[in-house]
Amino acid sequence: MTYKVTVSSNNYTVKLGNVSKLKVQTSSGGVQLPAKFSDLSDYNATGLNDKYVIMYDAATQTYYPVNPDVVLSAATTEPISPGLPADFENQLDIDLDNKIDLDAGTF
Repeated sequence: MTYKVTVSSNNYTVKLGNVSKLKVQTSSGGVQLPAKFSDLSDYNATGLNDKYVIMYDAATQTYYPVNPDVVLSAATTEPISPGLPADFENQLDIDLDNKIDLDAGTF
């Protein structure tokens, strides 16, 4: 059996005689980027829910989904974090006026 393959730019021409099964693989080289998180080898989808965010765990070297509340808690407890952003706290103060007092009141 003989094969004739012509490659010109991104066009491929292949001519064969009678062949019942044929598998053609093409490779254009370069880096293939993942189309979604599940395509990554360092992504753990355990616990994935709608409206969750993706965080990185340095201990396991993986990305994983978490509830956004975890992000807010981390912003207030992580030693490398400066805490909640001032504009976020100010908006909470306005939105929660007479419900919560973030400045501990007056004495």
